[in-house]
Amino acid sequence: MYGAVFGDKHTKEDYGAVMNYVRITPPAVKENYVDIAGGNSSIDLTEAVGGVVFEDGEIDFKFTLFDAGCKEKMKNDLHGRRMKIILEREPEFYYEGRISVISEKQTGNIYELCMKAKVKPYKLDRVMVHEEEIKGEKEIILFSDRMPVMPLITVEGNIAVSYEGIRFALEAGVYEIPEITFQDGPNRLKVSGRGKIRLEYRKGQLI
Repeated sequence: MYGAVFGDKHTKEDYGAVMNYVRITPPAVKENYVDIAGGNSSIDLTEAVGGVVFEDGEIDFKFTLFDAGCKEKMKNDLHGRRMKIILEREPEFYYEGRISVISEKQTGNIYELCMKAKVKPYKLDRVMVHEEEIKGEKEIILFSDRMPVMPLITVEGNIAVSYEGIRFALEAGVYEIPEITFQDGPNRLKVSGRGKIRLEYRKGQLI
C-alpha cells in the first residue's frame, strides 16, 4: 500500500507508519428543489446559480505504527490542521482539507491510528501555463477539467481578449477576470493586438 504526504510530512519516512487503507467519499451535489403545490414532481433549481456545486468530500485513513512516540508525534502534527494531502498512488494531484484523528488503538506494541480529512470537492492538478506572442489576430484553445477556474492573465503590450462573446481590452499588467472562467473541455479565446500573453491556471477533477 502506498503512503501519503500531509503538508511536508511523509507518513512512512517521518512516522514509520504503514497505510492500511485510504477511502475516498465523493462530494454530494448541493441539490435545490422547490415543491409544486398540487402538482406533480418539483422544480429543480440545482443549477440556477450557473452550474452544479458540491459539498465537501471526505478521505478516511487507517495507519499502523510500531512506536508509541511516532504515533503521538503523528497525531500531534496532523490533528486539526488544514493542509495539502498527496496520495502516492496518484502523485500528480493534491487534495486540500482539514485532518482529524478519529480513533486510536493499541495491541501489544502495535498502534492503530484512524484519521479523516474533510476536503474540497476537487483534487487539483499541476499548474498549466500557455504563452503566446501576438501579432494580429488568432484563436487560443485551452482545455480544462470539471473544476471551473479563472486563469491568471499576464499581458505585455496592448491585447484584446474575447471569451464567450465578451471582449476585454487589456494593457500591460496582470489580470483575473471573472467573466473569463474556464469550464470542462475546450475553452476558446480570440486574441488580437501586438504583444505577449501568458495564461496560467490549475485544473481540478472531482474527487
